[in-house]
Amino acid sequence: SSPPNFDGGGGAAAAVQKNGTASAGGSGTNSCVVPPPPPGLVPPLMINGGDDAAGSIPPPPPGMIPPPPGLEGGGIPPPPPGGLLSSPVRRRMTAEERRVQLAAKIAEELDLQPLQPIAPESKMRRFHWDTTPLDVKEIKDTVWHDIGQMGTLEKEVCFDKKQFESLFHQRIKSSRKGKSKNDDDGAEGTAGQKRKGGQKNKFHKKVTVELIESRRSYNVDITLSRFKMSYGDMVKAVLELDESKIGLEGVLKLMSVFPSKEEMKTVSQYAGDPSILGKVEQFFLTMTSIPGLHLRLRNFRFLLEFSQTAPKLEEMLKGVIESCKTLTTDENLMFLLRLMLYCGVYLNAGTAKGWTFGFRLTSLNKFKSLKSTDRKTTLLHYIVKRVNKSHYYRLQRKAGRGGQGREFSSKNRGEEVKTNESKISRLGSSSSSSFVENVRNAVRRSSRVEMAYVESEIKQISQSISLLKISINEAAKSGNPYPEKVTEFCTYAEERYRALSKDLYTAHREFAETCRYFGEKEATWEEFFATWDLFFAEYQRAEYDVKRNIQNALRLRRKQEYEVQRKRAKRDRERRQQQSRKLRDSRSPRISEMVGSDMLASELMNEAFDKL
Repeated sequence: SSPPNFDGGGGAAAAVQKNGTASAGGSGTNSCVVPPPPPGLVPPLMINGGDDAAGSIPPPPPGMIPPPPGLEGGGIPPPPPGGLLSSPVRRRMTAEERRVQLAAKIAEELDLQPLQPIAPESKMRRFHWDTTPLDVKEIKDTVWHDIGQMGTLEKEVCFDKKQFESLFHQRIKSSRKGKSKNDDDGAEGTAGQKRKGGQKNKFHKKVTVELIESRRSYNVDITLSRFKMSYGDMVKAVLELDESKIGLEGVLKLMSVFPSKEEMKTVSQYAGDPSILGKVEQFFLTMTSIPGLHLRLRNFRFLLEFSQTAPKLEEMLKGVIESCKTLTTDENLMFLLRLMLYCGVYLNAGTAKGWTFGFRLTSLNKFKSLKSTDRKTTLLHYIVKRVNKSHYYRLQRKAGRGGQGREFSSKNRGEEVKTNESKISRLGSSSSSSFVENVRNAVRRSSRVEMAYVESEIKQISQSISLLKISINEAAKSGNPYPEKVTEFCTYAEERYRALSKDLYTAHREFAETCRYFGEKEATWEEFFATWDLFFAEYQRAEYDVKRNIQNALRLRRKQEYEVQRKRAKRDRERRQQQSRKLRDSRSPRISEMVGSDMLASELMNEAFDKL
């Protein structure tokens, strides 16, 4: 007897092999009987069975999963129809391809010039600007929509790609050490001594009754001492609104010292002799005796201020309207934005910020921050140079001296740009030198206009007119009516107010259209125009730097030419002197021969005379 085998699979296989061997040694008439497998095991294959059992798999025991149909014959199941790669996997588009496809779709829908891929020979410095999103709503009916419908910029701008790449390519190895910033944070202190106390009041000759607090009484007394009239005359001038006696400054002073409700109550409750009251108390008592005097002072102030406020507001509103129209119609500004967009796209070629039809106005002041590779110039200075040369040739074409449809080829740049640098420099030194002079003059005034101030002033005018009309009606019922001139002024002020309201509505409408035209969200007037004013100031400063560099280069060139001419004249002079010296040396032997022959002749003659 053998030990029991606890390996179910091995025991079953051994039983199959033993039974198969025993049947092979017999007569062969008895079939092989395979015992059923234990629960949970795969049944063994039937070997050397009958005709029906040869090469087949017995049915599984209850509770097991039947074999797939492909394994009934003992072979591998066939592959699915169409092969293993019947459904090819689609490749996902890259971000660059999606941007190109979206830009082409926008260009086709808005009829824009399609964005062309730019492949610089050198790796350019990255320009971190804020671009306009690739969205039809962000571009349609904006300045970038108009720029995108224009022709190719290379034909209008003297743009040298090799020079641009040499200026703004990335450094491979930078040996430049970081410069230490010297922050001179010197606080300038001014030592001052406070003056002590006030002057002592030396005049206390008679006893007076003072009901008002001493400090308040002192301040009121100082203010009233500037009026050279009695309290009664003051009240009369206020009631008649006589500006010849009390001007705007006087009205403001009276309003500053007018008694409050508590002070009026304190003075009105005094039951003693009014003659022994102090000056301030008597003034408060006079102001209290006439009801509605403070309201009349307020109306008097409005009447005097309106002649100054209304023209000032009209000028501000017209300046805003003019600035909006100038920004949206100036051709020079449009040309400048096209060139700036081209340079930014060229710098960011191959990146997400290189596929764009425009940029945000917040990026205007970033052009001066990007320096060239050699740190000697900036992107804004480079743009100024290109604009100056292109502007000069545009003026030449308008004057009929530059030809029609002239393109800036490399030959023209090489020959004419050098010869016309002095003319371009003189063009930049004229009164209308700046390329953005007109638009900056319009924007500079509007950058100082606060939208909230204008709106509050116009609203204040409306409230003052309403209050004045109510005061006129109430004063007509009392014994102190307003003069007739105030009624006429009220009618005049209403007409001016309607005109101001109309100008305010026009300014808001033009400003909203301007913001939409540049693809910006509406902000305050001062913020929007201050962005432009700061950019134009930097641009004009860059123009001055470029003009100075051109003048210095011309001065250096003239100096070098003078040195070359001086050296050439010196060489010519030395060459002539050398030639004259050689000529003199070549003639000297002949002269000596002639002198020698004369001496020989004289000696022969002397000998002949001696013989005679």
